Amino acid sequence: MMIVDRDQSLNQQHKLVKQCNLVDAQSQADLHHSHPITTIHSSINSNNKILEQRIVELEKANKQLQAENIDLRRAEEEVLFLQRMTQAIGEATDFQSALEIALRKVCDFTGWIFGEAWIPNPKTRILEYSPAGYSVSPELEQFRTLSQQFTFSLGDGIPGRVWQSKHPEWIQDVSDASPVVCQRYQLVKEVGFKAGVGIPIINRNEVLAILVFFMFEAYEEDQRLVEIISTVAIQLGSLIQHKQAEEALRSSVATNRALINALPDLLLRINKEGYFVNFKAAKNESLIIPDSNFVGKHLCEVLSSDIALPAMACVEKALATGETQVFESQAYVDNLLRYYEFRIVVSAENEVMAIVRDVTETKLFLELLQQQERQLKAILNNIPGSAWLKDSESRYIAVNEPLLKLFNKKLEDVVGKTDYDLFPPDLAQKCINDDREVLSTGQRKYFEEFSTNPDGSEVWFETIKTPIYNENNEIIGTTGIAYDITERKRIERDTFNALKKERELSELKSRFVTMTSHEFRTPLATILSSAELLEHYSHKWSDEKKLSHIHKIQSAVNHMTSLLNDVLLIGKAEAGKLEFNPQPLELIQFCSSLVEELQISTAKHQIIFQAQEQKLSACLDEKLLRHILTNLLSNAIKYSPQGGVIHFDLIFQKDEVIFVIQDEGIGIPKSEQNQLFNSFHRASNVGIISGTGLGLAIVKKSVELHGGKIVVDSEVNVGTTFTVTLPLHN
Repeated sequence: MMIVDRDQSLNQQHKLVKQCNLVDAQSQADLHHSHPITTIHSSINSNNKILEQRIVELEKANKQLQAENIDLRRAEEEVLFLQRMTQAIGEATDFQSALEIALRKVCDFTGWIFGEAWIPNPKTRILEYSPAGYSVSPELEQFRTLSQQFTFSLGDGIPGRVWQSKHPEWIQDVSDASPVVCQRYQLVKEVGFKAGVGIPIINRNEVLAILVFFMFEAYEEDQRLVEIISTVAIQLGSLIQHKQAEEALRSSVATNRALINALPDLLLRINKEGYFVNFKAAKNESLIIPDSNFVGKHLCEVLSSDIALPAMACVEKALATGETQVFESQAYVDNLLRYYEFRIVVSAENEVMAIVRDVTETKLFLELLQQQERQLKAILNNIPGSAWLKDSESRYIAVNEPLLKLFNKKLEDVVGKTDYDLFPPDLAQKCINDDREVLSTGQRKYFEEFSTNPDGSEVWFETIKTPIYNENNEIIGTTGIAYDITERKRIERDTFNALKKERELSELKSRFVTMTSHEFRTPLATILSSAELLEHYSHKWSDEKKLSHIHKIQSAVNHMTSLLNDVLLIGKAEAGKLEFNPQPLELIQFCSSLVEELQISTAKHQIIFQAQEQKLSACLDEKLLRHILTNLLSNAIKYSPQGGVIHFDLIFQKDEVIFVIQDEGIGIPKSEQNQLFNSFHRASNVGIISGTGLGLAIVKKSVELHGGKIVVDSEVNVGTTFTVTLPLHN
């Protein structure tokens, strides 16, 4: 377009010159042929004006022609630059070298002194400094080195903003820009850079790189220069994309070639008719094809029918379905039976690739492995207990039938699983911890553990875990055997309980002997003393004195009878023979009568009975209730030797009745309160106060027969409160 305009301008100038010549000739003619002098002068003046006007127009046209010549030369230089740039980039070997060529040629063409590139990282979404770059001075290499420490996010700095907008950005003087506009402000200022421009390299709307250029002078934006570099960037983007595709293709081809060459298998190209097209020999010599002269021949001409027929069927099915076909065959090679696997895949239109692999060693190894597995299974199943093997990650790799029966699972539900898949989390974690201990220490671990059956019963196991070593003496897993010792545990528990019962009985006998030797000695001495006195002095005594000693004998006998009754009663209770016969009972009247009886026996104490109701009927065992209340009230009197008030409260609450007995006596030490209801036990602070230690044991048994409970609250030298709660039976 520019060349056409230039030709038109030249034609116009030629016309102007010709017109001027005509005007000059006409003027000369007029001088010769004009009539008056004035007319001649007038004509000359007119012609001069026309000539001056034509000269001005000619000069203007000449200047326009010169400008157009400059634009033409510039356009020619730009076209030449783009051609050379395209050729140079096309000859580049890779992406980085193409960038470096572009930066150098742009700087050479435009006069910019420094060029660099920033590459987007698709994973981190940041711009990273490219090793490609160009500078006219080695002194600028320090700036490049320091710039490598920078990265730019989307929208940050010149590279980040160009990356975000996908449009060029020109800065007239970067040294006047803020650190926000130019993040490398300090570096730029120290180097002395002024004008700067960023250009995106885009292909298919994807930013491949950002080119950044600097120079030492401040420049207003040159739109034409930006357009040239942008044009370079567009071509560069397309070429770089093409280079990347070529690199990927070369890499893929090289990789595929390397993979194919690395395959030890025989590769056969076969067309849809069954003819061999090409092949790659296997790396071993156990081939089913005798020589390489089979290309162009049919399957049936080269292979035996046992192989050729199924191979042809697989070729047809692979081409029809597009799916990989696999079959195995065997053949004698050098008088040895060998096994082969044929894997047939579609490789091109109407063509397949047959991958033939010698699987003889694998086949024999699998048979050996299966034999070993059968032997291992037989060994495991003949172990009298649950047995298993685990790998180093505590996954089950083999288990026996007793273990599967214990888990109630199938083999496939256990092998490959961990204890977390089979047990509750707490138990699974314990099993894993035991495995880790064996793996880390290399020592056998023995322990006992139990689990719970669905019916709630306990099952005990004796477990032994042992490390498994490989041929290099490295621990590769663990083996375990668990024996069911539930019956043994039951026998041990029964034996322990029997021994405990026997020990308790022995202690009970010992306490009984101690109690009887102490408690029976005093009344027996009283009886003996009174009997001897009556024997020797009764003839001298009055009837009143005789009666007094007889009463002492009777009282001692009654005391001993009461002791024996308590012993018999606790014996029945311990044997479970204490009877419980609840009958309707008027409680307030019963308690009032009991208080009256006990109040007569003491003058130091005042028993205060209180009830919420005037009349209260309940279904209780009167005999057992008498044992309960008599013992508690008697103890309140006995263990309050200084006298005082004894409170006896009867409380009714819905379906239960509560008896509360509170004294102001010596109290019971806190450390002994948990043994208070044991037979023959007496607190350490009772001193010389007599007692058998059976009363509270009888109370406890009687309360339990009612289905009730008894609670004690006591403090030494303050007093004791017993609270008995009994359910009301209808």
